Amino acid sequence: MSFGMEEILIALIVTLVAGLVHGAFGLGFPMVATPVLALFTDVMTAILLTLAPNIAVNLWSLLRGGGWRESVARYWPVAVWMLVGSGVGTLILVAMDPNPFRLLLAATVVLYLVSDQLKRVNWGWMRRYPGPSGAGAGFVGGILGGTVNVGGPALMIYFLELRIAPLVLVQAINLCFLLGKSTQALTFAALGLLGLELLWLSLPLAITALIGLRVGMWIRERVNADTYRGWLRGLLWLLCILLVVEFFREL
Repeated sequence: MSFGMEEILIALIVTLVAGLVHGAFGLGFPMVATPVLALFTDVMTAILLTLAPNIAVNLWSLLRGGGWRESVARYWPVAVWMLVGSGVGTLILVAMDPNPFRLLLAATVVLYLVSDQLKRVNWGWMRRYPGPSGAGAGFVGGILGGTVNVGGPALMIYFLELRIAPLVLVQAINLCFLLGKSTQALTFAALGLLGLELLWLSLPLAITALIGLRVGMWIRERVNADTYRGWLRGLLWLLCILLVVEFFREL
């Protein structure tokens, strides 16, 4: 796997922007970074490029804000199911043609974009049975995270339905992402897919992502979140269209 200067520059810009989005909303790094990078490479390469940045922003987001130990103690079972699903999803990704995952990624992002409408559905059973529903949300989120690097929608529906505090929600989701991405990294390493060049490139990408994350946190404290969220949703709809076009172009 070889990367030219243009590809490296694009990866740096993308991880900076994705880190900024994650800092502004507490999540969203893979949802922004993966589709953009997949337009220039493929889904598996995009996931490999963003492994280290993902882990870095998830760890920082988990530890920031205080009370993270309580969040870990309460929601670690969901994260464990995310870990299992991520391992399974990574094996599926490695064994199959990566191009169809562009379409799956587009569908996953659309699921996130219409999640407000999905809240009209009666999801009360999740509050009545938090254990089994948390296991299901974690496993499905892990499968999606392993195949297309976007496990957020399933987890967001679950944690939003539990109606927990925003800080706890951010910490719980980032705990799940942290275990999922760490499992994915170990799986790729065991399969011999984490080459030396990729590891060297991951370091500056992780640093760039953390810079973007800090800027995003600064923005979150000063800019109207609804306006910023509207810009993000417009960008994600555009990316969905581009991913579908790219999928059919590669057929």
